[in-house]
Amino acid sequence: MKPLIRAPRDFWSGLMFLSFAALTLVTASGYSMGRGGRMGPGYFPTMLGWLLAFLGLILLIRSFALTGEAIERIKIRPLVALIGCVLFFAVTINPLGLLISLTITTFLSAFAGDEVRIGETIALSIGLTLLSLVIFVLILGLPLPVWPSL
Repeated sequence: MKPLIRAPRDFWSGLMFLSFAALTLVTASGYSMGRGGRMGPGYFPTMLGWLLAFLGLILLIRSFALTGEAIERIKIRPLVALIGCVLFFAVTINPLGLLISLTITTFLSAFAGDEVRIGETIALSIGLTLLSLVIFVLILGLPLPVWPSL
């Protein structure tokens, strides 16, 4: 007997999209919609919610019609490592500053994967740090500490 769900990845992705859509639509329902020519604060989130719901339905229907790959086991170590890196960045950005904190965070997050290439990790860390400095501090003018506070 063939399984009912033939593409588990599409099935779970569709459910995820539908969940995000429901959350977005419920949250946006508290804002005024406005109209096409004069959009209110709820217009964009509502349209985004309906788009997510549409995509979720497409994925769900696909999961019953097409054959797809099975889902691999969830790897806990990378998930915990990345959450830890985000928390590290949140705790260290004020005392260490953006440059040092983001450089260390990017370097540490590379160890969440199975393969670590030091040269690529250093290049990514420097590039991401400089790009963040240019975008967030220089262009957007956000008041982020760039250097350590003494």
